[in-house]
Amino acid sequence: MRMKTQLLSILGAGTMFAGVAVADTTLIYGDDKGQETTRMMLTADVVKVTTNADANADVIFDGNKTEFVVINHDEKSFMVFGEKEIEALSDVSAMMDRMIEKQMANIPEAQREQMRGMMESMIKSQMPEQKAAPTYQKSGATKEYNGYSCDVVEKTVAGKTTGDFCVTDYGKLDVAPGEYAVIAKFMKIAEKMASQFGQDTSMNFDAIGQVLPVYFKDAGQTGILMDVNNDKLDAALLTVPEGYKQQSLPEEMF
Repeated sequence: MRMKTQLLSILGAGTMFAGVAVADTTLIYGDDKGQETTRMMLTADVVKVTTNADANADVIFDGNKTEFVVINHDEKSFMVFGEKEIEALSDVSAMMDRMIEKQMANIPEAQREQMRGMMESMIKSQMPEQKAAPTYQKSGATKEYNGYSCDVVEKTVAGKTTGDFCVTDYGKLDVAPGEYAVIAKFMKIAEKMASQFGQDTSMNFDAIGQVLPVYFKDAGQTGILMDVNNDKLDAALLTVPEGYKQQSLPEEMF
């Protein structure tokens, strides 16, 4: 299940005016002691998310290709999840059926039904329980963190509160519309896949507006917005390091 862990660790627009350079945005979050926990690098095409909870893995999302790249720095390797793989991971039940059919291809017809039941039981016992997608609701309260004013939001799953957030309109964080479009797409897909694998670590705020977190406390992690940087990002930061090898994905899953 290493692929699931790496993936869940664990979620384009051009220039508005000719001749004007478009800056990128980096959102840096820290804990209540001021230590960095999460960094989001945003461009009009690509988003990269790094967290200190999994310091040796990065996730890069290409909004134009609808493609995730999960980089494992310990192994100097990476995996690519394109639209076909994302669709498969967003429907675990269908994925299990494909895996079973693949395994039974060479089993005699008379034995298939018995084997199917055994394989379904074995695979399901190893898979986490799927969860409903979270819902978000503004409480009506407002707070301020490091000079950033925000609206308090509660996250619930199946009626149970699972996380606290404080959000503000993306434009107030100097995030450009094109950059927001990519991170919003990232969050929407990540939430769907996370719920399929029994995870509750997504931050898809689409239902309450075009907002980004100033504060979050969720799944044992805390993030307080410490800095917004609009320096142009080096393209090398948004690509797989040279020399890293691509790992193949289990064909029977897709």
